[in-house]
Amino acid sequence: MPTSTKSQLLRAQYEAWPYPQVPLLATLPSTHPFELHVAWLWDRCGSGPVPSRPRIWIAGCGTFQPYAFAVANPRAEIVATDLSATSLRLARRRCALHRQRHVQFAPVDLADESTWPAGEFDLIECYGVLMNLADPLAALRGLRRRLTPRGVLRLMVYPYWSRQRVFQLQRLAHLLGFTAAERSHPARLRAFVRSLPREHPLRWAFTTYADSRNDAGVVDGFLHQGDRGFTGFQLGALLRDAGLVPGHWFHRPWARPDTMAGRLGLHDRDQSFVLNYLDLWQELRGNFVVCARRGDAPPREVQPVAPHPLFAGPAHGLRHRLRLQRLRAFGGRVPARTQDGDVVLRPADARALAHGVATASLHDAGLVLGGRDHGPTLPPHRDFAGEPDLLRHVAALRTGRRAPNPLYAHLFAAFELAVRHPELGLPDLDGQLGRWLPWADPLEQRPIRFGLTPYGTCQRYRANVLEHLARGELPTAAGWDEVRLRADAEALGRVRALLRDHPDLPAQRRPEAELRELWVLLCGHDSLFVTLG
Repeated sequence: MPTSTKSQLLRAQYEAWPYPQVPLLATLPSTHPFELHVAWLWDRCGSGPVPSRPRIWIAGCGTFQPYAFAVANPRAEIVATDLSATSLRLARRRCALHRQRHVQFAPVDLADESTWPAGEFDLIECYGVLMNLADPLAALRGLRRRLTPRGVLRLMVYPYWSRQRVFQLQRLAHLLGFTAAERSHPARLRAFVRSLPREHPLRWAFTTYADSRNDAGVVDGFLHQGDRGFTGFQLGALLRDAGLVPGHWFHRPWARPDTMAGRLGLHDRDQSFVLNYLDLWQELRGNFVVCARRGDAPPREVQPVAPHPLFAGPAHGLRHRLRLQRLRAFGGRVPARTQDGDVVLRPADARALAHGVATASLHDAGLVLGGRDHGPTLPPHRDFAGEPDLLRHVAALRTGRRAPNPLYAHLFAAFELAVRHPELGLPDLDGQLGRWLPWADPLEQRPIRFGLTPYGTCQRYRANVLEHLARGELPTAAGWDEVRLRADAEALGRVRALLRDHPDLPAQRRPEAELRELWVLLCGHDSLFVTLG
């Protein structure tokens, strides 16, 4: 899609549906976003001491990020930009309401560098934006040019494999005729998906998606004008080609490449491989979030030990000082995005921070900076030459008796990887399952028996999967118009009846090829294999 066309579609979407949909009066306690402080991010990336007044650019700010970064960085100069004037207006109003006056706002199209703010920045936040652009590499190269020599870019993009259920729901919405252009469609899509059987994986994926509870979230997730996911290899190559190097993965421990390389016996792999492997096995449990530095940045620097700026020192506003006093008197919990759970801060710990005392527990919790190098130790990226073949294979419509159900194609990708690509040197499927045994988190539970994770599905269908892997290559069809389902007429009739039961669906003529695809999406969830002829 041409850059200008995609920008126009995205602008129209977010003008009509500003995101995220958060009440203007919602507050963020001043210590909660401590991991968004520039000093914390620079410490994790080995960038050394932070300037006294750092410059932050929030590139694609939405309605809430300017407020969160303003709370986290009271001394920073913050520039918040977005494609949508409506989102900017809401973000500006939120900051004004909560007396965050150190944020400037400007309309910017990241696909058009001539609209970008001037100068360099010590921190650039580009969260959930890059995968919407027609040319992500060009934008990322431009963002790298705007970083100061030791600056940090925090980037979030969707993972390819873990997001397959969302992409299937997007396809379902398209086939049913739902669009972001109609105000009633988000609610009608929500009602339709919630009418599916409780054991349906698409119903589970929709209802467990936090943003599905509001219309703007439904549009952003399921009626989007053009997002995409990145495999771990694609993200690694994108960072490399943009002249960036991962400085710290902003993940919980179970998704950090170094940690999981040790747990899964992948010591000789690179970060891209490990992250792709986690994503493929549905164990990333979130999006890719990386804090990257310029490839020509100075060597990593470990700072002297010091308390986190938000928890020590007198130079804070009255409300923040009162919050610190409460923590020092009673303790409390501080949410963390890179820990296994909240940081539990005892009164003695809060008082220790106030006096500049660093303990090992506070260090582990991230409330003490310096003293350690938090960077990844694995090589950043090695190309996987076979990935295009793998992606084509998974996307292909395989035919024949007991062909893999297209609804579960991404799970079969995990089962088939070692067989199709022996050059990767992975153990056979049983060997991989053994490595996952202590760490896998199968999401399957009643009433969903299988279909959410490769590990959980293979626990139930191991013999069938192994039988499938022993078979030869199956033929493929170019599209749904070239195949027939088992008992094709009966299956099409079932889909037509299901659609008739929902008279509020958009009225449109649906060819038989689309009805077959809808059968798989809506009615084929109870079988790991299907017969397509």
